Amino acid sequence: MTVSPHSGPARIGPSRRTVLRAGLIGGAGVVAGPMLWTQAARSAAPATGVHLSYGADPVRQMNVSWSTAGSVQAPRLDLGVTPDYGLTVRPESLSSIRVDSVYHHVDLGDLKPGTRYYYRLSHDGGAPNRGSFTTAPKGKESFRFAAFGDMGVAEDAARNVNLIRQQGAEFAFVVGDIAYADTGGQGKSREAQQDFGVWDEFLTQIQPSANAIPWMTVVGNHEMENGNGELGYDGYRARFRHPGNGAGGGEETYSFVRGNVAFIALDGNDATYEYTRNAGYLGETLDGWLEQRLAAFRARDDIDFILVGFHQCAYCTNVAHASDGGIRDRWEALFDRYQVDVVINGHNHCYERTHLMRGGKPVQEAPRGSTVDTHQGTIYITAGGGGGSTYPDVLPVLSYYTGKNGLKIPEPTTYRAVGDATHSVAFFDAHPRDAHGRARLDLEVIATDGSEVDTLTISRSR
Repeated sequence: MTVSPHSGPARIGPSRRTVLRAGLIGGAGVVAGPMLWTQAARSAAPATGVHLSYGADPVRQMNVSWSTAGSVQAPRLDLGVTPDYGLTVRPESLSSIRVDSVYHHVDLGDLKPGTRYYYRLSHDGGAPNRGSFTTAPKGKESFRFAAFGDMGVAEDAARNVNLIRQQGAEFAFVVGDIAYADTGGQGKSREAQQDFGVWDEFLTQIQPSANAIPWMTVVGNHEMENGNGELGYDGYRARFRHPGNGAGGGEETYSFVRGNVAFIALDGNDATYEYTRNAGYLGETLDGWLEQRLAAFRARDDIDFILVGFHQCAYCTNVAHASDGGIRDRWEALFDRYQVDVVINGHNHCYERTHLMRGGKPVQEAPRGSTVDTHQGTIYITAGGGGGSTYPDVLPVLSYYTGKNGLKIPEPTTYRAVGDATHSVAFFDAHPRDAHGRARLDLEVIATDGSEVDTLTISRSR
């Protein structure tokens, strides 16, 4: 099914917010979801492009998404704590423009903490696709997660998918420019610059990881697809599910807490001075939500670290996109006020990390291999080496940031601590407080070939 450019993703099933009561798993019967009308089956191929994402509570919520090559009869998910399953539910199904694929989503709730669940995705006439996932534990335990942006479909991108599996990451935080189905990147692309079939290639590429651990994605400028809805996000919204607790009610902003780390996803397209396509569409609504989230998280005794992710760079010396004054003007003061520990961006296809920043200036050095206390300042990381063509890493004496009306304003590069031009993924190991009340967030950046790019220990005590 295809839809007109402004009608949004076409729904072919029940409402997205059908929450499954997974506590029924293990009962004698099978509980079916709402009845679902579909067109006559057109695909005997199995479900593909399987990817998971957390709900707002990773301890009890998981979203399962997949695609089929067209409309199918009776798509369904079977779920259980054993491969015998026990619960059956029908998904919400969506279509998108200029592709035949249909995207299916199930939001699971009331899951058991720290529990492995087995799932089976199938439809009438199609072979099943089986997998499993594990919910987050209820207590405070150490965990590893991956962070990066700018992946696309490429050999190095596929190698990074394998790297994420090899490193045992429990989820991935992907900060925009996901598949590059729209190569223009300014929300004004001509149809010749768009191939929305690339989305299916991307989802197939990440499935070996994303079918077992959540991939929490964030929009970048290449997710503003011309013709795909008012904001250009309808293609993204058809394919991904996230907590749905952010500003504006879309998939683009959200927050969740995993262990002792709070995560906030923002839409940098709203704040950037580099592109005007979606600038200010949420505006004060987004900023108010951001401050409310930051204040609430910083006030909680069980949260040690706050990590914020969005696409455009607050600080990066790379001349391709450099830094963005719009990001700084809108959000930097909030990051300072609530002592955000780490900000992760992409956009520049390289790796770069700052010293500790406060008030727009470096306030404490953070060389490779050091230990820092983020009470003193925020670490800004550009993790844009996910798989797209890398940008040369040349450290100028003066870099620049993009000001209002696209003006390029020079500034010293003294904020930069580490830079690298290779494809890489940033991994974080979050550790709960020790006997002295000090929590730790260990950063290890690993190049696609397995070599070490950067290490840093971030500590915080209550």
